[in-house]
Amino acid sequence: MSELASVLVERRGEVQVVRLAGEVDISNAARLEEDISDAVPNDAAGLVLDLSDTGYLDSAGIRMLFELGERLSGRRQSVAVAVPPDSVIRHSLVVTELEQAMSMHDSLDDAVAALATG
Repeated sequence: MSELASVLVERRGEVQVVRLAGEVDISNAARLEEDISDAVPNDAAGLVLDLSDTGYLDSAGIRMLFELGERLSGRRQSVAVAVPPDSVIRHSLVVTELEQAMSMHDSLDDAVAALATG
């Protein structure tokens, strides 16, 4: 895994949570997508990707999010992202209409609750 980003995995009930901290760019996006996808077991209802500590996300990182959503959708698993309103990457996600592919929430707890009930 790249030194630019770190991945921390935890389980909350039926939802797998992956916290992505650091920077995501062309140098590590493909590897991160593999690592995150592999971290979601088949019995999980879905994935919440916590981007609260992600400080940089270029176009390769945004593409990674869309592809991750497609991959998990093929496994009948939902994906949600947690991105605080004051995050430096939030605007990029809004402009690229990430919410068309997965739900976006202001906090990790909100995202987990949305997947756990849906």
